[in-house]
Amino acid sequence: MILNGKEEAMSRPDTQHGQQDDRITIIVPTFCKIAMEIHRQNMWEKGYRLESNVKQHMFMESDGKNTTPLFAGVQMYAATFVKA
Repeated sequence: MILNGKEEAMSRPDTQHGQQDDRITIIVPTFCKIAMEIHRQNMWEKGYRLESNVKQHMFMESDGKNTTPLFAGVQMYAATFVKA
């Protein structure tokens, strides 16, 4: 995951095929910054494709009982990429 320009490796098991699902989500405050990060991170050259439309989201964290807004409740833009 790339959060405001800082990259953290994240992957999750693909339970249907027993393989790692190679996904990266970029979360930034403005649409323009998404475009800049896509190019800065060389996503296309690394073999990633955009999974869906870039949209604004409200992000929440949950402990299973309570939810807490992330990013002080400010909506952020998210783009998720998958290895092609």
